[in-house]
Amino acid sequence: MSRRTAGSSLIVAASALILPLLAPLPVAGGAPAEQVSRTAASTAATTATAATKAITVSAAADAHVMRNRPQRNFGKATRLRVDGSPKANTYLKFEVGGLSATPEKVTLKLYSRANSAGAVRLHAVRKTGWAERRLTWRNAPEVGTQLDAARRIAEGRWVSFDVSKRVSGNGKVAFAVTTNGTGGAAFVSREGARKPRLVIEAAAAKPVVVAAAGDVACAPEDEQFNDGEGGPNRCHMKATSQLILDLAPKEVFALGDLQYNDGSLARFNASYDLSWGKFKSKTRPVVGNHEYGTAGAAGYFKYFGDAATPRQKGCRSDCQGYYSFDVGAWHAVVLNTECEELNNGDGCAKGSPQQRWLANDLARSSNACTVALLHKPRWSSNSLVEPGLAPLVKTLYDANVDLMLAGHSHSYERFAPQDDQGNLDRKRGIRQIVVGTGGAFFTGFAETQPNSVVRKANIFGVLKLTLRSDRYAWKFLADPETPFSDTGRGTCH
Repeated sequence: MSRRTAGSSLIVAASALILPLLAPLPVAGGAPAEQVSRTAASTAATTATAATKAITVSAAADAHVMRNRPQRNFGKATRLRVDGSPKANTYLKFEVGGLSATPEKVTLKLYSRANSAGAVRLHAVRKTGWAERRLTWRNAPEVGTQLDAARRIAEGRWVSFDVSKRVSGNGKVAFAVTTNGTGGAAFVSREGARKPRLVIEAAAAKPVVVAAAGDVACAPEDEQFNDGEGGPNRCHMKATSQLILDLAPKEVFALGDLQYNDGSLARFNASYDLSWGKFKSKTRPVVGNHEYGTAGAAGYFKYFGDAATPRQKGCRSDCQGYYSFDVGAWHAVVLNTECEELNNGDGCAKGSPQQRWLANDLARSSNACTVALLHKPRWSSNSLVEPGLAPLVKTLYDANVDLMLAGHSHSYERFAPQDDQGNLDRKRGIRQIVVGTGGAFFTGFAETQPNSVVRKANIFGVLKLTLRSDRYAWKFLADPETPFSDTGRGTCH
């Protein structure tokens, strides 16, 4: 399930009001009592109160099956039938995502199309692999434990079932609606305007603070290494690590070229480990070009271990270095921008393993906000840019990714939101921020690129990001020896 496609099921709850169990919702003037956004891309759930939020998840699949037509599929029907004679059961499947805490209450809501002739029962269904357009009485999964029941269902009303015991977090969940009587009921299917939905009340996610920068530790043989203390304009990795220690972030996004000059394990241990190694356990590393100064970036992968290869745990050779994770309510993708090191030198091309993985990963994610972590930037006001990233950036843009962080250019540069071609797009563009200021040394700028909003060379520091469920804020924290500040905020697509 993806929040980014037209069939997305994660959408904004109209309100925080959740009806008492089984109480029908009145309809005024024939209009539905609860309206749901139909925008192509879901947005973050609005805060219901200071402590809770409510999100609505529409059914990913639904269909009824009939015993007297055991091989007939009704997946296209706009009506979900429940009956005792002839026997008919309804199946519903939901794909829940974007939750960062256990829900406090979950309500399944169905819109009635007819007065019921008896009670209906709501059951858990363990198997979720069934397909809407192939489901029949003959292959339908077993109906499980009864969760709730409803009586005297009136036409044109929302009917509520408490399914809190069944929905405990993200993932697929299925239900069945049955009746033991001779009567039945009918509900609107997901092909209709008032589709089945889960209303999930959960504790509001607390904001998450992370720190980000790349281009960190100079080589221990550097003339300004100074036992890790650095000099006038180089080797300030201890100063930037102190900024991170004072910030105490939940995680650290280390944006590549973390150890100069060749990323060997010996140099990692002799330099990086003295500074940024202090928060190694909370670091999300990105591989850079200098890491590949050692064949296969072996020193980098050895130093960070499984943290650098979550998709390939225990990887010892041919480590790919791209992966994804969730932080708070956000989804993050880490890309390997050393395109020539992957897929026989074509590691970022359309159709490459990395590009296909990225598209699939973003399609599966239902988080409202997404950040991409790279080493080489797509845009920069100097020559330190990687045009070969275009297919990956198009994949990010097509998935409505919000933020892109990079290093490689040893300076700070923030761009306005852009499409994958570098055109200004304030509605759904990606905001790229280059933070190659982790401490190694300086590089400058040349010709200013379009949509470059803020640029600053000759500084060291880290970017503080405050990530909320539907928005974010940034603040550049500078090494006191190179003062500078940039702050702002953005809203997720």
